[in-house]
Amino acid sequence: MIRLYVIEDHPVIVTGLKNLFRPSRDEIEIMGNAFSVDDAVAKADAETFDVFLLDLWLPEANPLVNVKKLKEKFTGKPIVIFTSEDSSSWQRKMFEAGVMAYLLKSTNKAEIKSTLEKVVRGQIVFSGLVEPDYERKLSTVLSGQKYRLTPNQHELVVLLSSGLTQQQIADAKKTSVSTVEKTLKHVRERCDAKNNAELIKILLEKGII
Repeated sequence: MIRLYVIEDHPVIVTGLKNLFRPSRDEIEIMGNAFSVDDAVAKADAETFDVFLLDLWLPEANPLVNVKKLKEKFTGKPIVIFTSEDSSSWQRKMFEAGVMAYLLKSTNKAEIKSTLEKVVRGQIVFSGLVEPDYERKLSTVLSGQKYRLTPNQHELVVLLSSGLTQQQIADAKKTSVSTVEKTLKHVRERCDAKNNAELIKILLEKGII
């Protein structure tokens, strides 16, 4: 289940997202929303959600300042921009600010879901709105982030490296063994590891854990 916290000043957009995604059907749930970043900083509980879905343009607020506030208050929580702004320069600025993905509000449901799924696995997703020269630069940067893990992935790998079984990790995290294995599988595939032992070896050598 992907748990979203939406920061959007138009209630109709929030309602539309709630109608678009049903937890039982789509495994995506909106756990809370705020009309401004300051409001979210004041009331959001980091334990209750996984991803921020953030409108680029909020009243009387600078997008870059908004991202900075969220990253300072909610360390490790990925931010996905959800906007009608198709400017490649703003996509570039958001990428450089540490945003994980940039989605246009015209994007269809399947692409939104796919992007969110990639983001919770630690992938950075930008949809090709940037100019060709910057797209090449983006690809170069992303290739260097192959071993970047989300906070949840990092915690699971650290627990695994300490000798815990997947069942013990699941018990400690209050989740299912299948969820633990699914997460580890994504990390193994990303790191080109054949098994968990090889994964631990690679991440130790890279200084990730």
